[in-house]
Amino acid sequence: MSRRRPAQQSGFSLIELLVVVAIIGIASAAVGLAAYERPSTALRRDADRLVQLFLIAQTEARAGGRPIVWEADERQYRFRRRAPWSPATAYAAVTQAPADRFERDEALRPRAWEAGSVTVRVAPMAELVFNGEWIAAPLNVELSDGRHRIAIHRDTAGMYEVVQ
Repeated sequence: MSRRRPAQQSGFSLIELLVVVAIIGIASAAVGLAAYERPSTALRRDADRLVQLFLIAQTEARAGGRPIVWEADERQYRFRRRAPWSPATAYAAVTQAPADRFERDEALRPRAWEAGSVTVRVAPMAELVFNGEWIAAPLNVELSDGRHRIAIHRDTAGMYEVVQ
């Protein structure tokens, strides 16, 4: 009687192949998601940074006693300190006081938008002024890069919220 030897298995089993394909798929998805940055992410980072800078500007205006104005255009935004206004000092403030534009200030220095070209709409006022008042008016700042919009809301308690 001759005994047959079982055939030697060569290659991989179906389960082993499926496990390898699954690992490759998960790794590819992770790399793809890490490499892909949503276009609105830069706009969100700009909004988050502005909330922090608005809080710093408000604190600086309260401590220094001089209003700070936030200005923005499509390429950049900046803060500048405004001289306090009173009838007695109005002429001197306009003619003699140099405008402090925070060029050397690490926090409030002028910055370019991370999202590229950004359109800004401030409501309900025409310009955004931080002053020494402890109760602030509600505020809405809308940022748009042409495809995405994000808003910054401030309530009367001075609390900010970024809404996408």
